[in-house]
Amino acid sequence: MSKSHKKWWVILACLLVAVMVVCVTKPAFAMDVGNSFSGGGGSSSGGSFSGGGSYSGGGSFDGFGLFLLLSHPSGIIGLIIIVALFLLIGKSKAKNSGTGTNIPYANQFSSNSGINEDAVISKIQNIDPDFSAENFKSYASEVYLSVQEAWEKREWQTVRPFESNNLFNVHNRQLQEYIDQQKTDHLDMQNVRDIKLAEFRVDGSREILTVKLDASLLDYVTDDNTGKVLEGSKTVYQHRSYCLEFIRAAGVKTNAAKDMTVTNCPNCGAPTQVTSSGMCEYCKSVITTGDFGWVLNKYAKW
Repeated sequence: MSKSHKKWWVILACLLVAVMVVCVTKPAFAMDVGNSFSGGGGSSSGGSFSGGGSYSGGGSFDGFGLFLLLSHPSGIIGLIIIVALFLLIGKSKAKNSGTGTNIPYANQFSSNSGINEDAVISKIQNIDPDFSAENFKSYASEVYLSVQEAWEKREWQTVRPFESNNLFNVHNRQLQEYIDQQKTDHLDMQNVRDIKLAEFRVDGSREILTVKLDASLLDYVTDDNTGKVLEGSKTVYQHRSYCLEFIRAAGVKTNAAKDMTVTNCPNCGAPTQVTSSGMCEYCKSVITTGDFGWVLNKYAKW
């Protein structure tokens, strides 16, 4: 309940008590009107509030009773308070109807304006007929979640199979800075909300596919020694729009018989055991250059 609501309830409660005291001293006028006010409960979640109240009148109350009520100052005051209570409750319900208990978000996703996904898919399939947009989106989502998990767990070697050499080195260096500063970045309650294939182009010997990925999450940094939250929030969700850029060698085609996955070598299909140089330990192919399939080459804010 907000401070302003509490203030009004306290004031009205005090006035009601005052009227009741007056009515006790003047029983001839008060006993014909029975009333009780029961205030409803309120709940607050992320700035939303819902409150309810009910007023019930009992006993016999006709035109003569109304005359008696209005003929005494305490009766007039009581009637004013009753009307005020109804107006306040009605205003509160109208203001808060439909708000529910929504999860608080700190921001909104970036707009999809300017993205023509159908045109992008058509452009890719003109040179790679077996390309599946849905399969690629699943792969992009898996890559994103794997990157986030590796960052929080400080196990960057796990993303080696699907990151280009340059991006892997940049991320590895950034993670080491957190370790040296004895800080951990927590990325909880991950939820990929939407993925759009935003752009496709051929740049010399490479094909480049840019993806816009929308995700919600809790993002906060803690001190490794004290556990104190240094940045972010454990309760306020972030809406994030990411730019993921994937590359592969020009001319590489989608193999419809193979699933796109971050856990298998795109060349031989074996479980990914990749050296620091990006080489599959089974087939000895360097799989982080995009020669055998899509690898992540850019990871940034949209």
